[in-house]
Amino acid sequence: MIFCASCGSDSKKTESGATEDEANYPKPATDNFLEGKTETGLVYNMNLDKFTTEFNSMYLRLGGKEGEFSYKKWKLVRKEKQTNGLNYRYYSLDSGQMVLTATVDDESLRIVNLGCGITAKFFNSAENLRQKVMTVCGTIAAVAGGYGEDDVVFFGNLFVDTIEEEEHCFWYNNSIYLYSGENDSSGETTMLFRTIPAKKSIEAEWNLKDYKEYWLGNKK
Repeated sequence: MIFCASCGSDSKKTESGATEDEANYPKPATDNFLEGKTETGLVYNMNLDKFTTEFNSMYLRLGGKEGEFSYKKWKLVRKEKQTNGLNYRYYSLDSGQMVLTATVDDESLRIVNLGCGITAKFFNSAENLRQKVMTVCGTIAAVAGGYGEDDVVFFGNLFVDTIEEEEHCFWYNNSIYLYSGENDSSGETTMLFRTIPAKKSIEAEWNLKDYKEYWLGNKK
């Protein structure tokens, strides 16, 4: 699917003496990953209730609206048994502007992946709406991965880059960040941004592109 490498000697020293990596790339404050029997080997170590509570808390501090993503709005779409023997629950939450998605392990209730979808027509209708979507996506990634609100912009920008990247996918610190566009029967395109926990070994096995390498090669 993609490829892996580290920044290595490309790191530069800042005025504080820290390497460029240490200065510019967020590190999680908490360990939000748990080993699982999923294809990627990890799940996010939180249930949907905890995620929604922490997501709303961070989103509101960033200027979001009260009640926009209420836990009570999550709807169970279906249950499904996977080829690996796990039973998954698929949820959606419609805010009116975008739809959040969540896949949950039926036994442990831990989160397998998270997503945010919006129609391309709506996404491109206004600059402030695009910024809002990236804030929501960045907040999802930050909360799921155990990062702080100061890191939301970083993850929002990461998702922006998935749109332009040929494989629409990046690896960063035990998570895969993925963009896909799907057309419905009427020809309307839905843009979907997903956050998926994955073991370090997956980066090489799936030939994933490391976001640090991409950023240094294309943003500097």
